[in-house]
Amino acid sequence: MWLRVPETGGEALWEGPLEPDPEAADGQERGWFGEEEATPESRRDLTRDLPVASIGRPEVWSLPEVYPPAKMPPALRVKLDEADFYLVRLACSFRPRQNQTEIEWARLLVSLLPDVGATQPIAFDLHPMLLTQETRRNVKVSLSPTIKFQEVEASVGAAEFGFEYPELQPVISAAGIGEAQPSWDYQAARGMPVVGSKWMHVLVKAPTASTAGHAELRLVADVTRGGFRLPVLARTGHEVADPLTARLW
Repeated sequence: MWLRVPETGGEALWEGPLEPDPEAADGQERGWFGEEEATPESRRDLTRDLPVASIGRPEVWSLPEVYPPAKMPPALRVKLDEADFYLVRLACSFRPRQNQTEIEWARLLVSLLPDVGATQPIAFDLHPMLLTQETRRNVKVSLSPTIKFQEVEASVGAAEFGFEYPELQPVISAAGIGEAQPSWDYQAARGMPVVGSKWMHVLVKAPTASTAGHAELRLVADVTRGGFRLPVLARTGHEVADPLTARLW
């Protein structure tokens, strides 16, 4: 089965304006840029009409659901006897509300949670991993026999399973393979701020005894305006530290 990423964002799990990060603004993390030169007026301008962002509801497929075992390479079927694998599609979107305020950098962080039996899933592989140069269109990704994402040049009908992005824009970098906290960073490139919908895929490996899978999703960013930078975040609960939790399977 081939899964094509939608042209536009799907169902939102959370949506709202980004808010100043109180810890970062206090200098505990990323901090202000140009703070010494900032005036009360420039601070108000930067915090006014901050961009709207959204975190999409994850889409999840068990690997045998989209890649029939009878059509898998033998080495891949062996892996399925050792653990359960789930393909998880993630999304986030950024919509600046004023031309003067831009998103310079953003990160979506996913924390895979242990289940009630304390079994811990991990991110077995991530995509996209790194994109630093040109915008790429119609990117097709399949699985190698070692259950690693690999981009393919063949037509969609030439492979039994995969997914396709209509477009990938630089700069993207991912981290966390083999860990419980994968993340993706988006960086402005060549004067182009971070805007629009962003799509990501993670192949989750879970012990066969795992009864359910949940994840906490967090979104942080840096916005700039008039030479100043402000760390912001998606405040998804009543308190700043409240996580956004989604069930995966």
